[in-house]
Amino acid sequence: MAEEQKPSESKGVDGLKLCHLGQEVVVPAGERLVTQGESPEFFYVIQSGRVKVFRETADGIRTDLTELAGGAYFGEVALVTGQPRTASVEAMEESRLIKVSKEEFDHLLDHNPQLARHIIHQLSQWLISGDRRLESEVVHQVKLRQISWFDYVLMIGLSIILALVVNIYNDNRIPLVHDWGVKYDIPEISLMQAQELYKKNQAIVVDARKSAFYKQEHIKGASNLPLILFDLMYPLFQFTVEQTPGAKDKTIIVYGGTFSRRFDLELGRLLKQKGMQHVVALKDYSGWAHALPIEGQEPKEAASLPLGLPGYVEWLPVGIFLLILIPPIRRSPYLAIVGRIILGFIFISFALSKIMRPAVFALNVVDYGMMPSWGVNLWALVLPWAELVVGLFLILGIRTRAAATLIAGMNIIFIVGLVDAIFHHLPINCGCVGEVGEPVNWWKVTKNAGMLVMCIQIFLYDRFLVLDRGGFILRDRKI
Repeated sequence: MAEEQKPSESKGVDGLKLCHLGQEVVVPAGERLVTQGESPEFFYVIQSGRVKVFRETADGIRTDLTELAGGAYFGEVALVTGQPRTASVEAMEESRLIKVSKEEFDHLLDHNPQLARHIIHQLSQWLISGDRRLESEVVHQVKLRQISWFDYVLMIGLSIILALVVNIYNDNRIPLVHDWGVKYDIPEISLMQAQELYKKNQAIVVDARKSAFYKQEHIKGASNLPLILFDLMYPLFQFTVEQTPGAKDKTIIVYGGTFSRRFDLELGRLLKQKGMQHVVALKDYSGWAHALPIEGQEPKEAASLPLGLPGYVEWLPVGIFLLILIPPIRRSPYLAIVGRIILGFIFISFALSKIMRPAVFALNVVDYGMMPSWGVNLWALVLPWAELVVGLFLILGIRTRAAATLIAGMNIIFIVGLVDAIFHHLPINCGCVGEVGEPVNWWKVTKNAGMLVMCIQIFLYDRFLVLDRGGFILRDRKI
């Protein structure tokens, strides 16, 4: 508590004498003299010591305004305007002050024009200083939050370089473009020609897709010979063909290629290498479902293979989305750093599982049926490294706003793929962790929507533990 002493005659501001006014008090270091928002009652003149003037928001963001020493005064603004205190004042060390009541202060102003002029001058200086401080802070915040093309070039370029270098030395490396420069000697026939051969029973139809796709829907009477299981299943297929009457005179029609034409042409080439005659591929990779008789089972959800800890962590963004509905929490920079750590962990975990097995991830990309042939392998090589790089940048606080936009972009692309797969009833899992993955369903969409919302929160409010263009800054909640 402040130690009160008898009133004394003291030298005031600019040589003004405060005779028999107020009380002399001694306050220890750390004691608060004025609290922001309270009703004004006293005017203070510092005889010795130092005090700090600051403002503080409801959620604890503190702005230090100035420090005052012996001969200075404070508390006059609220007394003049009649408004609540605009700032708080706290003793930085043991200080001796004169505490003047509002009635005494009004009397002093009425009979001391010199003090009134001094207060007006001081207020104008504070306004000018405040404007300059505000401008400086706004400029700093703008520079801190700016995103340049260099940020994206840095992260994407680093991902591409790492992908290409590691692929060269990877025992499981894949070509940058699938079958680049390969000329298949497999003739392609139109749907009309395939219909004619099928109706005349002059065709052996072979489905080159994965078994899950075949079971869901295929040309009636077609055999399934998945390309990825060719060596294992070919002997049974060969036996079946040999038992088919007139097989030598029939045309083997391979179909089932996706937008990437990943399976059918390659399967046709392998069949010809095994000595099969009259092998052709269906030119229209998607029209067979409408032009030829089909059969299959009701669409079923793909089997679920748990993702482990990352799969559970994926639910955290959904929970945090509920917190974001609360305005003070939504704007919190501390929530942003929690989001950075969660997203970084998720994307790094998923990336590490795909980096060393790009061929497996490439097949998962093909399953979605949205990527052209030339882009599948490039996507399968670069995307895992991009996930790793932006995940590390988020956790380390490097270019976090640009990293958040890249992760948001990945999530948008993935959500589009998931929704498309759901509407087309594709029997696939998400392909997040190589062969392991969760079924494609609306729960998976919800998880990624939660991550997308978290990216937006990081983009808007991240300002804690960041590496900006001026170097690494531990940005606590004091300005």
